[in-house]
Amino acid sequence: MRSLAALQASQRVRFCRSADATRIAYAVHGDGPPLLLDACWLSHLEYDWQSPVWRHYLVELGRVATVVRFDERGHGMSDRDVTDFTLDRRIEDLEAVADHAGLGRFALMAMAQGGPVALHYAHRHPERVTRLVCASTYAAASQHVTDDDRALEDAF
Repeated sequence: MRSLAALQASQRVRFCRSADATRIAYAVHGDGPPLLLDACWLSHLEYDWQSPVWRHYLVELGRVATVVRFDERGHGMSDRDVTDFTLDRRIEDLEAVADHAGLGRFALMAMAQGGPVALHYAHRHPERVTRLVCASTYAAASQHVTDDDRALEDAF
């Protein structure tokens, strides 16, 4: 296992292409069995790595796992000039990261809006997902959407 100092100093940022050719940025750090994080839309691989909010969390995960995390399309270091944020495109992004990172079987952790993506991915690829961890997320969009909900979604 690498030292804490080594874990704190290094993450490797890489890029892959999703099915629609969108460039997706992902980072790898840590030591141990693979863990793919499907987090949230307010991410930036480099800023999160330096953040006093996220840094300790990421470093500690890296002490027990090889952590792979990515910036969603339209955010962070991934292509920003995209308009298609559908669930299918986001699942394809996760597939592209897992494939490009060379993950055969791995644990998948979903946070925030990553829940629906991770659940669909695990359903499509049960042979690849060893564990599915859902933290502060949801399974699908609400079936009781109000006009205010739609206005808020349009604003985002």
